[in-house]
Amino acid sequence: MRRLLIPCAAALFVTVSATSLVQCKKAPVAATTTADYELVGTVHDIMEEIVDPASDVLFDAVATEITAAGINEKRPRTDEEWAHVEANALILAEAANLLKMPGRKAASPGDQTKSEGPDAPELTADEIQAKIDGDRAKWVMYATRLQDQAKKARDAAKRKDVDGFFALGEHIDVACEECHLEYWYPNDKAARALYEQAKADREKAEQQQQQGGTK
Repeated sequence: MRRLLIPCAAALFVTVSATSLVQCKKAPVAATTTADYELVGTVHDIMEEIVDPASDVLFDAVATEITAAGINEKRPRTDEEWAHVEANALILAEAANLLKMPGRKAASPGDQTKSEGPDAPELTADEIQAKIDGDRAKWVMYATRLQDQAKKARDAAKRKDVDGFFALGEHIDVACEECHLEYWYPNDKAARALYEQAKADREKAEQQQQQGGTK
């Protein structure tokens, strides 16, 4: 009788091991819920400290300045100057990724906006947060529009394409303004009117170019 204990124990061990192996194969891998990054700044911080400085470099890179001394065509002249512009275009493109990251707050407690009064042009931080949380797909869409233009600006800087880069400055400005009118100051009637007028002027210019190209 005792000799049967070893085979039975061995059989039991094999059976249990086989069953455990099958269960291990079938068991789903637990999904990690801990992000491998830390959200340090708010949307307001990123706009103030990353987006604004980087976009200013792009806006100022190519311009025509009319002064008392005459007309000054401003543009990058050296490889180093073009590399500086390209780097800031990359910063702006990557900043859009920072804006898209889930869980990032619109602003810190105490951050002030022009949101007082019944006709205040700017939303409060809580109102901005509610709009972001209420439709994250729209928020991501606006961030992606900015990112797309920043990527094009980087490519133009790589090519040292002055005319192409100059045209992209307006597209970057439009991407910024459309987002601001949605989330920052949707009640600013003056800003809305300027945007609509600029949009109409662009569409008119595009139509004239198309008509000129067909003649």
